[in-house]
Amino acid sequence: MARPTLPDLEVRQQYLSLVYQKKPGEADWTLISQARTFSPDQNADTQNYSRIGDKNQLQVPGVVNTTVEFELYVDDDIEQLARVLGFVIPPGGWTGSEIIEFDPTAVADYKIENYDGITAGANLLWTEYINQFKGTRFGMALESEGVRVANVSGTAAAYYIIPEAGLGG
Repeated sequence: MARPTLPDLEVRQQYLSLVYQKKPGEADWTLISQARTFSPDQNADTQNYSRIGDKNQLQVPGVVNTTVEFELYVDDDIEQLARVLGFVIPPGGWTGSEIIEFDPTAVADYKIENYDGITAGANLLWTEYINQFKGTRFGMALESEGVRVANVSGTAAAYYIIPEAGLGG
């Protein structure tokens, strides 16, 4: 059997992804423009079944677990970092007496809009949703060179993708 002919590799322009966050009770999504990476990961628990005397096992997948890791650039504005850690800036602005710390009980939803380019006329391709994210780890290294980056990871109730209508097919 002959090898199939492959189409030419298509080099595409840069894509744009925008990350938004919404806390319970908020009506609007807030753009997290300092996002550097955002990595949802899912795996299914498995249960092994075997018979006495049989060396083979049947592995059956079960409940899907969702974890998320992301990085934020930390500049001179810590409002977005505070939101991710579970703290919302007071309506009148910072007073200088706030204590911002990691809150593993804080819940937030995230959505990631993925566009086919970086221009204002780019088309939305699909949207990813991360529901009920709760942080389980926070770290932020201070380096002598480079930009300061905060690392956050945690669990979520669900992760899913919704493609834009009219794409494909």
